[in-house]
Amino acid sequence: MYFPACDFAPDAMALCSSDAQLSYGQLAEQVELRADWLKQHGIQCVALSLENSIEWVLMDLACQRADVCCVPVPVFFSKPQRDHLLSAAAVDLIVSAPLKGQDNQPFGSFSVEHIRPEKAAQLPQGTGKITFTSGSTGMPKGVCLSHASQQITAQALVDTLAMDDVVHLCLLPLATLLENVAGVYAPLLAGGKVVLADDAQRGFIGSQLTDPAAMLALISQWQPTSLILVPELLTLLIQAWRQGWRPPASLQFIAVGGARVSAALLKQAQAIGLPVYQGYGLSECVSVVALNTPEHNQLKSVGRPLPHNRLEIEDDELLVRGNLFLGYLNQPESWYPDVVRTGDKASFIDGYVGIDGRFKNLLINSLGRNISPEWVEAEVMASGMFRHVMLVGDSQPFCTALLVPMQAQLPAALVASAIDATNVRLPDYAKIRAWHLLSADEMQDTSLFTANGKLKRDVMLQRFAKYIDAFYQMENYVESGAYHEAI
Repeated sequence: MYFPACDFAPDAMALCSSDAQLSYGQLAEQVELRADWLKQHGIQCVALSLENSIEWVLMDLACQRADVCCVPVPVFFSKPQRDHLLSAAAVDLIVSAPLKGQDNQPFGSFSVEHIRPEKAAQLPQGTGKITFTSGSTGMPKGVCLSHASQQITAQALVDTLAMDDVVHLCLLPLATLLENVAGVYAPLLAGGKVVLADDAQRGFIGSQLTDPAAMLALISQWQPTSLILVPELLTLLIQAWRQGWRPPASLQFIAVGGARVSAALLKQAQAIGLPVYQGYGLSECVSVVALNTPEHNQLKSVGRPLPHNRLEIEDDELLVRGNLFLGYLNQPESWYPDVVRTGDKASFIDGYVGIDGRFKNLLINSLGRNISPEWVEAEVMASGMFRHVMLVGDSQPFCTALLVPMQAQLPAALVASAIDATNVRLPDYAKIRAWHLLSADEMQDTSLFTANGKLKRDVMLQRFAKYIDAFYQMENYVESGAYHEAI
């Protein structure tokens, strides 16, 4: 069971926020208090429904200390998703931010709600955390993890990076397993300091970044040594640099993952002094599986495998063995796997792992050519103009794209220039022949996104079918490779 045993100086800072800080000694005391409270009340399963905060970390660690199952709740889940999570996991305690006048605040910084599950959950033995991942369709799926498996991944990261005096600023929601394991557990195992900031301080409303200036100010204020980013946030930092913002000299390591990142974007980041390294992982593999590092970095890869797992390729698909999840919630047939078939098309490049896209996302055009959309999308994202890009073209004669601009009122001429520049780097069958800019209003619906901010392709195809149909009307079809039009 993972728990920071305070082998470090008890007065050293462990957790910090804008209004509080805890030393390692205080961390241990506060975790023990909460663990004892959970035991006294006979709690079996805690739903952790808080924004990033010191309290989030304390309750998470208390669940581990008390051997209670913890279920992080993404704060941007819809009510049906939240209700499904609570019911499926048989949660008997919800921990959330207190409201004024509430008297059920055992420690003053959070409120609790006891609930009686309608039926017991089916859990593989040893389940200590259930992380819910929302796929492209349907309700979120619960991935069951042991406490020990999370510690193994965190320790592998500590050993691989070997960073001293770690100050990690958590920019992603802690309900995201990557930030939970790599952004909290790993720094604490290394004796570092973890900085927590709520949604407003990080510039977020739900899953969407709405105030980039707040995030930039936060990074400058705390002078972290490490960050974890998704490609959208990396693009933001590059844009900010072009507008005069400068990253703090303290930064030593920025991990980027969650979606494919083009080598061109990584080169841009490193050219302006951002120490960015791409990695790869899955919840079913207890987060990080492979990672580039300052010592071993291959821009076109997601890095070398970490030592705690064994990777192999079968029929072009990446398979992972070793430190794996216990199975899916309420699906006994999935329990205790000895291998995870990732569904990712992969290759080995001189000991590095190359990820070429998801098999289920593969586009096969009307001429029979296979196209991994993530590849083309990453090339377009390298322009820095777009928050999201979705390639379309399955069973069609040419590729098209739905584009979500980084800024409102993006001139069509600039978009055309970016697409043209991308097309130069692509083979003919993968060139983007038509595109449409989606407005901010059209992208407000959270059902268009997964829990970690990726576009749900099936939902996007249905929601914006009118634009996609317009791409492929007969009058728009031109065999010449010179065709390019904004629909």
